[in-house]
Amino acid sequence: MVVEPGDVDITERNQSYNRRILAGCGVVLLLLFLGIATSAVFALRHERQAAHYPGSVPISSHDNYKGLPTHIRWDNTYRSDDSFTKVYHWYSTGFELGSEARANGRCILLEGSRRRALLERHMSVLLCNTPNGQMIYVSRFTSLR
Repeated sequence: MVVEPGDVDITERNQSYNRRILAGCGVVLLLLFLGIATSAVFALRHERQAAHYPGSVPISSHDNYKGLPTHIRWDNTYRSDDSFTKVYHWYSTGFELGSEARANGRCILLEGSRRRALLERHMSVLLCNTPNGQMIYVSRFTSLR
């Protein structure tokens, strides 16, 4: 087989074209991965803030990501000057927790579970009436099914 001078140019052009295609695919995959990761971060941030009662003062916050990628647990404490009934209604209807699971003195416990697609979410809200306002203890656990 005899190699003509023009054949080398075609081979180099084909290799150059293949490198550009591979580089383009790599950039597209990188951008796709970054887009998915950014969306996941914003979704988690939004979900994290969803249980913050409007106008309440955050007292404490604890995140437990040890179970990632299958489990997430968030625990929060808030204080609100709104009426007990208003806070109770916001959590009960907003998170479909239904009526209280238990009552103890000036505190009630709301609990509920919800399944969506591949996620299962458990939420409990302990709402206590104190002389200085309502204390709200929220615990949420999300897992993959």
